[in-house]
Amino acid sequence: MELAALRANMETLRQEASEKIERYEAERERLTELTERSREAEERAGEADERGETARLAAARQAATAYKGGELGMVNAWAGPEGPTGMLERGAYLTLLGSHREADVGRAEAARVATDTLAEVAETARTEQAEAVGDARSAREDAVEAVADQEAALEDLLEEQTRLEARLAEVRDAEAAERRREEALRDARAANSPEGSVQDEKDDNDYWHNGEKGGGEGIPVAESADHGCTGGVATAHANGRIPESVLCPLPQPGERLRSDAAEAFIELDGDYREAFGRPMCVADSYRPYHEQVRLFQEMVPGMAARPGTSQHGLGLAVDLCGGVNTLGTAEHRWMLAHAPAHGWHNPPWARGGFEPWHWEFTP
Repeated sequence: MELAALRANMETLRQEASEKIERYEAERERLTELTERSREAEERAGEADERGETARLAAARQAATAYKGGELGMVNAWAGPEGPTGMLERGAYLTLLGSHREADVGRAEAARVATDTLAEVAETARTEQAEAVGDARSAREDAVEAVADQEAALEDLLEEQTRLEARLAEVRDAEAAERRREEALRDARAANSPEGSVQDEKDDNDYWHNGEKGGGEGIPVAESADHGCTGGVATAHANGRIPESVLCPLPQPGERLRSDAAEAFIELDGDYREAFGRPMCVADSYRPYHEQVRLFQEMVPGMAARPGTSQHGLGLAVDLCGGVNTLGTAEHRWMLAHAPAHGWHNPPWARGGFEPWHWEFTP
C-alpha cells in the first residue's frame, strides 16, 4: 500500500478513535449522574418506607385504644358511678378517637402510596443505571478497539515508511554504483584509446624505488586515490611493478586492472548487474610484486604463483567472490557462459573446483 494511502487511513482511524473516546467519556458522565440519582432515589424510598411504617404503627395504636375503650357494654355504662353522663362523655371520646384513627389510617395509606411510588422511582433509577453501565462498557470497548486499530495502522505506516526509505537508499546506492561504473568505464576506454596510450617511461622511476635507491623488492612510494587512469603502456613495466597511474580503477573500490582488461571487466560487470541486480564481488585484482612475495611465502606450495609470474602482477586477473567463487552456483555458471564474450576466462588449470574464483583476461 502506498504511504499516502496509509497516512489517509491513519487520519480516518484517528478521527474514529477520538469520536469513540468522546462517546465513552459522555457515557461515563451519564453513568455517574444516574448512579447519584439512583442513590438519592433509594434514600427517599427508604425514608418514605420509614414514614409509612410510623403511620401504620400510629393507626394500630389508635385502633387498640378504641378497642380497649369499646369493651364496656351499654349496661356497664349505665350502671357505672358516672351514670348516663359518663356514658355521654365516653361516647364523645370515642368519636374523637375514631376521627384520629381515620386520620392516622389516611396518613398510613398516603405513606404507602408514596413508598410504592418512590420504590418505583428507585427501581427505574436502578434500571437506568444498569443500562448506563452497559453503555459505558460498550463505549469503552469501542474506544479501546479504535485505539488498537489506530496503533496497528501506525505500526503499518512506520513499517511501510521504513521499507520505502530502505528501498530509496538501495536505489540511491545502486544509482551511485552505476555512476561509478560508468565513470570507470569511461576512464578505461579513454586510457585504452590510441590517444591515451602514450606514457612517459619515467613513471616507473617516479612510482618505484629501484635497486640503486635501496628498495630492490619494488616497494611502493605512495598510493593514489581511485581516480581515472592516465593511460600508458603497461607492458613496458615488469610484473608487479606497474605504476598505479597506468592502471584503471574498477567500480569496486580499491581494485585496479590494466586499461584493456578494466574496460572489458567493467562491461562484463554491467551485464552481471542486470542479471543479478548487484555488482560483481571482487576480492583481488592487480597485485604488486611485494604482495605476491608475501603470498608465495605464506601459502602452501602450488597455491600461489612464483613472484614475477602471476597474471595479477600484469593487471590481467581478478579473484571473485559473491557466489562466483563457488563451483556450481548460478553466479559461477553465468560467468562460464558470458565472461568469454568479454575476453574473461576461468583458465583450464583453475577449473574443476581448484580455483573457481580466479579469472584471467585474454586480450
